[in-house]
Amino acid sequence: MVLSKLRQRGFTRSRKPGREGASNALPPTPLDGGTLSCQVHDEADRPLPDATVTVVNRLNQQAAVGTTDGYGFFLATVPPGQHKVSVTAGGYQRLGTRVEIRTNRHTSIGAVRLTRDPESATLPEPGVWTFDPDHSEIRFIAQHIGMSKVHGAFRDLEGRIMVREPFEESKVEVAIDASSIDTGVRMRDEHLRSADFLDVANHPKLYFRSDRITQLRGDKWQVSGNLTLRGNSSPVQLETTYLGTRSWNGTRTACHCATELRREDFAVNWQQLLNKGIGVVGPTVQVKLDIQAVLEE
Repeated sequence: MVLSKLRQRGFTRSRKPGREGASNALPPTPLDGGTLSCQVHDEADRPLPDATVTVVNRLNQQAAVGTTDGYGFFLATVPPGQHKVSVTAGGYQRLGTRVEIRTNRHTSIGAVRLTRDPESATLPEPGVWTFDPDHSEIRFIAQHIGMSKVHGAFRDLEGRIMVREPFEESKVEVAIDASSIDTGVRMRDEHLRSADFLDVANHPKLYFRSDRITQLRGDKWQVSGNLTLRGNSSPVQLETTYLGTRSWNGTRTACHCATELRREDFAVNWQQLLNKGIGVVGPTVQVKLDIQAVLEE
């Protein structure tokens, strides 16, 4: 099954291919199938990127699946026949509809408006939420000689979220034990602890303190702040997915965060070059966090 997303704006306004090179031209439809399109909006009628659109046939077999682009558009090639279309996005209620796809035709559902899910919209109550170290983790990925990737984690961290009203006024503080870095190779970990990288002897902790929390859409938030590493501080933005609250051994909340760090921003400049000028260690590090915090009684 061929899947594609339209990269030009306004494609739902035209059902006919335009002149060559025109921005509203649709890709050619296959002779044995058709194309299906829609544009997904949030509750404020803003285009909603990264919404998942799933198409299944009469036998509940998946015919197409994909995500909307930055303008909320989705386009896929689908076999002809009656299909069910499901649109989902984090923090929103699922929306479903039915559509008939005709051979060598483009079918547009048009604008699809999602509504907020009341359960996922419930934010943590004001108070101090302390990280549960047994259910929280910081992982990272770095590139090695431009080929493979090295995966690692920091095994010792502590943090807290001071939830305020409104939630955007909340603060996050995190402290990470630099010596707890673990990539599964002792010699490499010792090198990462040295002055070439983390300089653990002089800077035993990494610190993150937030200065702004912004809701982007649905369950997507951005936590902005400063990360201090080796005594050097640099702005960092954590792309955050809020996962809600639960009651289990106390009241808990959780989120998933991701960011990308540039080594040069923290003066981590150690490097060896291969013959072709390729660095042994890549210039950026991808960081992912899974955080679970418990409300202090």
